[in-house]
Formats: sequence, C-alpha cells, structure tokens
Amino acid sequence: MTDTAAPNATQALIDAADALGSIVAKHKKALALGPDLPLEIAEALEAAGLTRLWLPRNIGGMELSPVDYFRVMEAVSRHDGSVGWCASIASTGTRAAGLIPQSSAAQLLADGGFVSGSLSPTGKIVKEKDGWRINGRWPWGSFIVHSKVTLAVCVEYENGVARSTREGGPVLRAALLPTREVNIIHTWDGGGLRSSGSHDFAIENGFVEDARTFALTDFNPEPCQPGALYGLPFITMFALGITAVSLGIARGSIDALVELAQHKVAAGAQGPLREQASVQAAVAQAETAFRSARGFLFESVQDLWDRRVSGQPDDMKQRALVRMASCNVVDMGKKVAMQMFEAAGGSALHERSPFSAYLRDAQAAAQHLAFSQRNMETAGRVLLGMHPGTHRF
Repeated sequence: MTDTAAPNATQALIDAADALGSIVAKHKKALALGPDLPLEIAEALEAAGLTRLWLPRNIGGMELSPVDYFRVMEAVSRHDGSVGWCASIASTGTRAAGLIPQSSAAQLLADGGFVSGSLSPTGKIVKEKDGWRINGRWPWGSFIVHSKVTLAVCVEYENGVARSTREGGPVLRAALLPTREVNIIHTWDGGGLRSSGSHDFAIENGFVEDARTFALTDFNPEPCQPGALYGLPFITMFALGITAVSLGIARGSIDALVELAQHKVAAGAQGPLREQASVQAAVAQAETAFRSARGFLFESVQDLWDRRVSGQPDDMKQRALVRMASCNVVDMGKKVAMQMFEAAGGSALHERSPFSAYLRDAQAAAQHLAFSQRNMETAGRVLLGMHPGTHRF
C-alpha cells in the first residue's frame, strides 16, 4: 500500500468540492440560521466522498496524506465555514477506523457513512464480559445528526472507582457505536458555525464490543491499520483535521473582497474600491498573511508526514512546529476575515454578502481548544528543551 493518493484523485476531490458552490448558495439562508446542515448539502458531501478522506482505503476510504487533505478541505470551506467544519469533522472522525481492527471498522463504515462524536472524556465505561458498558453525556458533537457512527471518549471505571495511570491521570477509552444508539440533545445555538450542529449527545446503559473500542490513555493509541496516517499523533491529527477550515474561510474572504472591489463605488468616491490605496494594501496584506500561514502549515506537516512514511521516530520538536503552524493558520483566518470585512465597508453588514458569515465562522473556529493560547505555550516549552507538560499535544 502506498501512503499518498494519486494526484488525479486529489484533484478530483478538489473539483468535487468546487462543484458544491451552487448547492451551498441555494441554502445560504438556512446555513445562516442553523443549527444543522441542510440534508441536501450533507448528502452532497457524502456522495462526493468528502466525509471519508481519512478512512482507510481497505474499507473504501481515500486515506489522503495530510497536505492533500488540506487542499481538499480548503476548497470545501471556501464556500461556507459550517460546511467545511462538518466535512472536516467527519473525515477526521473516520480516521478512528484505523485504530480498531479492520473487520470491526468495516462492519461500521464499509457501506458508507462517517464518524462524529466528542473527545471530551465525560463518559463512564465499565468492562463487561466481551465488551464495555457506557453511560454519559458529551458536548460538541458536530455534524452528529447526519452521522452513522459516534465516537465517545470515556474514563474507565472498575469496582465503582475511576482508574488512574501511574502519573495520576485518568485511564481513557474511546468507543465507536452506531449513532442510532445515541440520544442527540439539540443544544447547538452557536453565534458562528451556525449550521455545524455541534449538539450534546448522551448514551444510557449502552454496550459496545471490545473490538469497537481503543485505549486512549495519554492520547497515544496504537494503530490497527497499515499506513502512515494512523500512526501519527492523535491529538495533533485532530487539530490538523479542523485547521484547514480557516484556510478556506480566509481564501473565501479575500476572493469575495476582490470581486466586490471590481464594481462597488463607495459614497463620495469617483471609482470602484479597487482604486483605493487602502483597499489595495488590505488585499496585499491579507494575501501575504494567507500564503505565509499556508506555506508554514504545508511545510511543517509535510516534514512530519515524511518522517512517519520513512519510519523515523516521532520528533517532539517537529510536532511543536506543526501545532504552531496550525494555531497560526487559525489566527490568520480571524485577522484576514476581519480585514476583508472592514475593507468591504457597509456592504459587509448585509447577510446577502459573505463577509459577516466568514467573520463569525473564523472567530468560532478559533475558539476551539485545539487552537487556544496554551498550545503555543506548550510548543514554546518544547522549543526551549522542556517536556511539553501535557499529553494533549
């Protein structure tokens, strides 16, 4: 098995992402209201294969390399932040299929569908014969309404007591079970990513066979599937999975401003926006920021990937560079969306223009724990020769 998709396969996915534009535009008002993706968009994402980019090839997935994945998700997210967020959550979730035996993964996903769920360890899981008994409630189940499989992270309990590692942390286990066995609690009312459907969900007295679970203590699971993709750091890969949404938002914001600047004439001006020096500078600055952040992300992640493909051991400094690049992209997305919003003037206030949606979606994406300031602090510790101080890295 090779570890990269053929270039024409990646380009076909990018073309499919580009082709979503008319469907997304058709549901613009619904996307601005939420709380879930319109069914037609969800079905179009699935039909195009855009919800299974990190699913193992041996059960029908694309198993894209991270940089190819970025290119595809950037194209999806350029249309709308919620659409990109849902596609990225789905494809990132299907990577979990590489962490359980192939036969179990195939039973869950070979006939289609994708994984949603939550990495918050708010559930309780207890060993019972050949499986596990699960109870709990989880937040942030993005795209769960349309999902086939739900991933739930739990703390293992034994004799009524939470198990602990030698270091004192919780012993964690992730479980994959059909979404039909999950109670979705419709809680999502986000100010941004309004149609991401990031609802709570609950499982009451659920049961899952052992082969559909994997140990997640220290967030360092052992892969069960071949291929470099499934041996990469778990939390790092989750963060990377949703990073490209901000690339698409930034790209869409710049393109929208360039288009507006061709014909809008501001009050008191003699010519269109493109003739204003301030707008010219704003576009150049935004394009520079976008390309710089994108380049750092692609370079650092490609280096991480190349090390894994060649069998070299994991390098914590390289991981730090990847997390820095990820946070930088998301921060760039916020700044570019704001800069293009301001350059658009009063036109940006109308919901019929994309600027308000891009701005609130960029802000919402940046609120995710994966992009908090503490990740830069952790990366700084590594660069200074210290232990990162956390396993969530």
